[in-house]
Amino acid sequence: MFKKIVLLVLISYFALVTPLNVSAHAILLDASPKEGSQLKQMPDKVSLTFNERLGEGVFSLQVRNDKGKLITTKKAKMNRTHQTISLDVPPSKKGIYTVSYSVISADSHPVQGTYVFSVGEKLDQSSVDDNSNKNINGKQSLFYNVGFSLIKTLYYMALLWLSGFVLWKWYVPYQAHQQTQQYRKIVKYLQASYIIFLLISICVQGNELLKGSSLSKIKTFVIHSTTGWSWITCILLACVGFLFLLRNKWVDFTWVGLLLVATTLNGHAVASNIPAYTMILDLIHLVTASLWSAGLVYLFIVWRKEKEQALAFLPIFSRTAFVSLMLLILSGILYALKLLPDITALFKTIWGLLLLAKIFIVMLVAGVGILISEHLRKHDQPSLAKFLIPDISFMLIIVVIVGTITHLNPIPQNEPLVWKEKKQGIEFIVKTSTLSPGKASLFVKASSPKDGSSIQSVDLALSPQNKGELAPIEVPLQVKKEENQEKKQLQPKVYVTNNLVIPYAGRWQIAVRLVTSNLDEVVIHKDIVVYDIKE
Repeated sequence: MFKKIVLLVLISYFALVTPLNVSAHAILLDASPKEGSQLKQMPDKVSLTFNERLGEGVFSLQVRNDKGKLITTKKAKMNRTHQTISLDVPPSKKGIYTVSYSVISADSHPVQGTYVFSVGEKLDQSSVDDNSNKNINGKQSLFYNVGFSLIKTLYYMALLWLSGFVLWKWYVPYQAHQQTQQYRKIVKYLQASYIIFLLISICVQGNELLKGSSLSKIKTFVIHSTTGWSWITCILLACVGFLFLLRNKWVDFTWVGLLLVATTLNGHAVASNIPAYTMILDLIHLVTASLWSAGLVYLFIVWRKEKEQALAFLPIFSRTAFVSLMLLILSGILYALKLLPDITALFKTIWGLLLLAKIFIVMLVAGVGILISEHLRKHDQPSLAKFLIPDISFMLIIVVIVGTITHLNPIPQNEPLVWKEKKQGIEFIVKTSTLSPGKASLFVKASSPKDGSSIQSVDLALSPQNKGELAPIEVPLQVKKEENQEKKQLQPKVYVTNNLVIPYAGRWQIAVRLVTSNLDEVVIHKDIVVYDIKE
């Protein structure tokens, strides 16, 4: 029986986790100077604004000249909202400058990137393409991803089972003193397992976040960041637990509450714009999950050898598990709706797809729980055992999913548009910079009409969807100038704009209208979704 469960968990783990990459959660919203900008003189400072709070202490912002030397040795500063870092820079001569940055998001994900701008001279587009926006979003090797997910899975398993066993200790109807001692022994093993996987998890996450940092930066991060506070508190509580647990009910309840609150400080919940709300939902989620999963594990342990003990515990577990699952589903839905820009985003990320899988499995668990209650009401003891295997299997799969999605990005990334379409013999290629609320650049290339006519004009319109009868936003396009006259005659014309303005996030439709010299009109349409990644 145990071998079957282990095999099922391993298959589920590698099926779910192996293809995944770790994603960064902090996204650069605005830069001053902007990427690829051509300035007449050096500004007083360089500043970067991100979509969510950043960790304090371990961040950097540097500007280098075209010889690779730093133009200032000053340290970057962070504003009060912890979303903008800036660096005061001195007046500098003309040339090409490279901005490089490294930050840690509030939910503990490293983000690095570089881009270029110029002062007093034209910026070669090839240098922008080669050097700009090289964003290192914490992507690691396949081995690292699988290993990190496995560690997080074991960590959450130990956390939930330990918390649940400590809570259940005061409500299990023990049939003998020996059973009480056996229960305490299980809790001791869980305490040891938790502190081992906690320390391993901290080492792995700390290496990812603080690699290459000085001791002073590490100290600042640990003392001032929510992640650092989470680490310190969890380690202290884990150590203190060996001295005080299982002696007083209210001490135990307080210990579990503090441990789970500290856990919520290291995750997605703390990065929202209403952290108190999301942390409360996360706490409810953890409490209910620990009660259900630990109670199920206890039943599985005692069912064969101490069936009377299991049957005595089953009624209170059945009632508590049903309420826990309902709260688990409700808190999970509310939590996801708060994190995501809209419900369709669930289908756009691996995080969302895994969450849907988790919700589906929890619903299956609820169904199994109803069947157990029905057989319990009929006093059908032999049939109860066959439901424990699928129930605990579902529980283990859910923990695997939880361990995986904790380091995935729940918010879909806004991306550049690459759109190719052929209509009435004309081939269109439309490309944009990253589409997000604000300004973007766009270019349109169209082949010559097959009837021998020429292209007279190309226009662009941006229309909001599901917003009533709002008129389209007309976007003027200009013919890109080619320095090489021979190349200009051979190649199709390219129409460009740096003033494609998307006023707000939502669903939009881009329409490109081409008019030929014969006054024929060709129109193509493309629906896009722009996410509001500002928290």
